[in-house]
Amino acid sequence: MARPRDRDAVCRCRSIPGRARDRYRASCRRLDPGGRRRARPFHNHHGAAGDHGRKGAGAAGGPPDRALARTRSCIRCAGNRAMTLLQTITAATPSPPPAPGAGLFTSPFLLSLLIWVPVIVAVALAFIPNPRGRYDVLVKQIAFFTNLGLVFILFIGYNQFENFLPTMQYEEKLPWLPAIGVTYHLGIDGPGLVMLLLSGLTGIASVLASLGIRERVRPYFALLLLAQASINGAIVARDMFVFLLFWGASIVPLALLIIGWGGPRRISAAWRLVGYWGLGTAALAVGALALYAAAGGRSFDMDTVLKASLSPRIQLGISMAMIVAAATRLPLFPLHGWVRDVLAEAPPGVVVAVAGAASRLGAFLLLRVLIGAEPAAAHLLSPVLAALAALTVGYAGLAALRAIDIRHAGAYLAMVPGAITVLGLAAVSPLGIAGSVLSLFTGGLAAALIAGVCATLAERAQARSVLVLGGLAPRMPNVAWLFTIAALALLGVPLLASFGTEVMTFFGAFKTQPIGAFAVAAGLGVTAVALAVLLARVLFGGPNPDAPGVSDASLGETWYLGLLAGALLWVGLFPGGPKIPGTEVPLFDPGLINQMAAGISDMASPYVLQAPGPAAASQ
Repeated sequence: MARPRDRDAVCRCRSIPGRARDRYRASCRRLDPGGRRRARPFHNHHGAAGDHGRKGAGAAGGPPDRALARTRSCIRCAGNRAMTLLQTITAATPSPPPAPGAGLFTSPFLLSLLIWVPVIVAVALAFIPNPRGRYDVLVKQIAFFTNLGLVFILFIGYNQFENFLPTMQYEEKLPWLPAIGVTYHLGIDGPGLVMLLLSGLTGIASVLASLGIRERVRPYFALLLLAQASINGAIVARDMFVFLLFWGASIVPLALLIIGWGGPRRISAAWRLVGYWGLGTAALAVGALALYAAAGGRSFDMDTVLKASLSPRIQLGISMAMIVAAATRLPLFPLHGWVRDVLAEAPPGVVVAVAGAASRLGAFLLLRVLIGAEPAAAHLLSPVLAALAALTVGYAGLAALRAIDIRHAGAYLAMVPGAITVLGLAAVSPLGIAGSVLSLFTGGLAAALIAGVCATLAERAQARSVLVLGGLAPRMPNVAWLFTIAALALLGVPLLASFGTEVMTFFGAFKTQPIGAFAVAAGLGVTAVALAVLLARVLFGGPNPDAPGVSDASLGETWYLGLLAGALLWVGLFPGGPKIPGTEVPLFDPGLINQMAAGISDMASPYVLQAPGPAAASQ
């Protein structure tokens, strides 16, 4: 006679088809180290007394693998037993199919590698002897393959990222300054992953754009790697003190790069960068210290300070400091005084780094601190953010329309994507917040592309005045195509990644900030006119016989601009990632719009509009 346990096991497998029954039995043997199925009556699994007087899984205190085996068995064999939907979801939450190749490589220090590998390589470059530039090519190769390695690490993290988890992933936490509550705490969620992808792509593009550097090659690429390391550190930092250090650390290498390799007005441009970004760093320090004090003065950890219960007045003061810090980085009008000179005088590689990931840190700060931690202040200040976005887009479009210097025009146009990101944050709605998160990636690429293509065109045409340039499309076909893609990306046309960004942003903003949304849309109309005039003059106008000789973009310049344009096209065509035909299994890209979802629902939950109750509906 079969034992009761065996009768239960037979009962459980009775309604399972043959192959599925074999897989079920194999999973039971695999989950139970002893090779025996610990099948029990369903009600025993939830702590009720069974027919044999045994305790349930919740009270038994057995090993986790045995509890998991019992939970899975009750899900498979609950056909004749009552089981609520909530119990089913709690017992086994479904997960999306992983991309092929996910899980092949893991590292407990994945985020630290993104920070400290560039630092180590930069320090090594500083000590490599390079008499008379003999090893310039080797230095450039080292910088390129370092960034390629970082992108490989990012690809691993991207494919192994679990987009259904609302918590931080790849976390690292070590005590650093326990006396004041500072920890080396790193972690990313969906928005952080988006920013890291942007940093990785713009990092490679910066190196490719810098292959034409001929003087002081070794310090140039060492400083470029240090700038990238500081940007990555600010993205993954989960301690406000560490975040502040990385935020401020990016100023020094970027300013030195402008001073050493910039244009004729490089000194003025570098000082403007230091002044405005220094002001933003000071405002961030004030806000961080206020958070630290309001949270009890025990820890700078974001899990503590951003979850502390603060009064609306304190939230308002901290949020205003964060807006000042963010406005100097994006930039937003009227704290934009650095953008024209910096993007016009810096070398193309630095232009890509600044207009891409470095400036997106401003919007990332607002998303993390204002939207994610201070909903009362976010609702109160949302009209201010919408007004800043509208002023920025309108000013940028008018300034680009009046600009004579093509690099000045590119710098003004690079302000537009950041303003659209801020409009999504001002919407304080789940759809607007999702649009702003995607805009961190698409806006950074579009800004870097428009500023970079203007810098490359000015160098190849040996002139910066739009009055001198004209009819360049036949002589510079590569630049002409890339310039056109950059213009379309700024306007958010279909098939480009910025299209989805602007659709989500405007649909989210029209419900909560209709005036600001209409104003930004009008500003985009002015921007479209400025782009049309610029393209008509420079690419398709009549050639100027007095203009100097021109040449098309070099291989490195074509690759770095093509990389930025290709990323915009790829995400625009496959926002959810390509799928294996006939299935829902990702081919090799899980889809950026899927991966960024981790953490957004938790961040946007305070801004979900509640449905009216019965009492309100009857009135």
